[in-house]
Amino acid sequence: METKLQELIGQPNVWLLVKTSNGWLKNVDILDVNSDTVTFRYESESEVDKKVWEKTTRIDNIAEIEIRLMALPKGNKKIQDLRQKFSKLLEQETQESQDSQE
Repeated sequence: METKLQELIGQPNVWLLVKTSNGWLKNVDILDVNSDTVTFRYESESEVDKKVWEKTTRIDNIAEIEIRLMALPKGNKKIQDLRQKFSKLLEQETQESQDSQE
């Protein structure tokens, strides 16, 4: 988990499932990772205001990491074609990665 978090420092579209927060924190900006802790920044919004938080938590408090690769509107034929091509490329890359590890 520590290595993956280090790879994601400064990367966009990272979501973290933090056990003590009871849910996903979306679009976090990972700032620092050491052997025990991770520091990140995220925003929360209500009807009244928007807040920016900076949190440091134990790495073992992170249950899952998700990275949003792409968000496209539905319904457009060209976009659907691009989505299919992108999916095929991801499948090829995954297969090549698995083949190189064998």
